[in-house]
Amino acid sequence: MNKRNLIALLSAGLLATCAVACGGSEEEEPVAENNGANNGGGKTDTPAGKAPAEEQCLDRRSDVLESANQHFTETAIRWACADVAGVNTVGSDDRCQEYCEYFAIVQPPPIDGEDGGERPASIALGQNQPGGGTSALKLDLNEDQIFWLEDHAEDVVGQCAFTTWHADIDPPLPVCGDDVDCADADLYGIALNAKNFRMKVSFNSNSAASALVNDCAEARIPFGDPEDENDPFHGDFFRGCMVTAGLYGTQWRRSDPQVCAAAVRLVECGCSIPNATENIGRSLIPPQDGETADEIGLWGFPLGTWSGQKELPLGCRHVEIGHDGQNIVACDLSGQDVLNSLEDPKEACRTKYGDNVVVHVPVPQGVIECDPSKSNSPYTESCDDMPWVVQR
Repeated sequence: MNKRNLIALLSAGLLATCAVACGGSEEEEPVAENNGANNGGGKTDTPAGKAPAEEQCLDRRSDVLESANQHFTETAIRWACADVAGVNTVGSDDRCQEYCEYFAIVQPPPIDGEDGGERPASIALGQNQPGGGTSALKLDLNEDQIFWLEDHAEDVVGQCAFTTWHADIDPPLPVCGDDVDCADADLYGIALNAKNFRMKVSFNSNSAASALVNDCAEARIPFGDPEDENDPFHGDFFRGCMVTAGLYGTQWRRSDPQVCAAAVRLVECGCSIPNATENIGRSLIPPQDGETADEIGLWGFPLGTWSGQKELPLGCRHVEIGHDGQNIVACDLSGQDVLNSLEDPKEACRTKYGDNVVVHVPVPQGVIECDPSKSNSPYTESCDDMPWVVQR
């Protein structure tokens, strides 16, 4: 198979989306860390290393292929914003690794707890910071403020913010015009500027997406034992997940194994885009290095829900950011939600909305051509005209 054509195929938007775990950009920023709360003395706060890669890949396979929600569809590769179980704040806040970063915004009640009293400015909690670290996780309130929340349990007092604005896309959002501080556009009092809403984890970036797709497409694909029908390597998803394990050790994430599984099937099924000429690095994900908003074509990957890219869970909405990329979503936090999560409202966002705010990676199936006869894979018999829809 012409590898250059495969690269171009991926760049057309299919796998370019999943750079979540690749080892990424030239200048790595540290993964966001907790600002000191819940410091666990350096203990791991991700599932990495806690179980054999094979076991983790079987778990991911179960999550993806046995779920009622379709992760691979004719038109998109999809995963939830919520991190998998085991990603926590024990040593540092390692949440937000799925090409979707999230945090809580809360406007505290009046200091004296009186209705009509002046309320403090909104606070961003668990928000990743430039250069690493997060804003405070805990919401500190006095007794009167807690009583106020109890009396306003059904009121909306904050927002969960989900963003897919790529970490290496520099211009201000179109809604901000030339104002890098974006003083006239905000979400619940938090300005829609790069400091607040551009992703901070280095591999949540445009350039890292290129590297992930490229590496998955060029990796050696493991095969199962033909004498053992129960060998898990006969499973398409499992093979891709184990490629992820070999490349990055990130088989425990939601996004990376799905990207590699789709890439593996494209290779195995001899897929290409006819007459593609793009080179490896720039055809995967076209660089977005424009200096103004109108020079950026891809700000990040669209956010929707499982029932559709244009839809969202109840209580959520797409934030107006000046283009239709659907890169920022806001979901309501009630007084009761905040009362139940004073130590970490960000976790309330993860548990209440994270599994249903979904990253959608469009698939350009109309331009993809597959010819299994060009492949020497033992798994070509299961190829169809949409091999990225991984089913086993």
